[in-house]
Amino acid sequence: MNRVKPWQSYPEQLQILKRRGLQVEDDEAALRYLARIGYYRLSGYWYPMRLINQSASARQKRPIRLDQFVDGSRFEDAVRLYIFDAKLRLLALDALERIE
Repeated sequence: MNRVKPWQSYPEQLQILKRRGLQVEDDEAALRYLARIGYYRLSGYWYPMRLINQSASARQKRPIRLDQFVDGSRFEDAVRLYIFDAKLRLLALDALERIE
């Protein structure tokens, strides 16, 4: 059975990310993005920035990510990826509408 994680405020979420090694240049902007987009939606964009557990990955024969971030990982880069993905999605949907 999956463990239910306790509710965390936006400042608490930001502190968790910082403790795990994610660099944040502008706390206020980061808090606004967490409030507007959400921690779990953004987590897909910082997922590739998380360290890989080499021994567990070898046992499982697939990459197993740790909670810690690769050195130099930045919150702002995850947000930029999210914005790029959103724009790309809109362009793709617009192109599909024209084809239909």
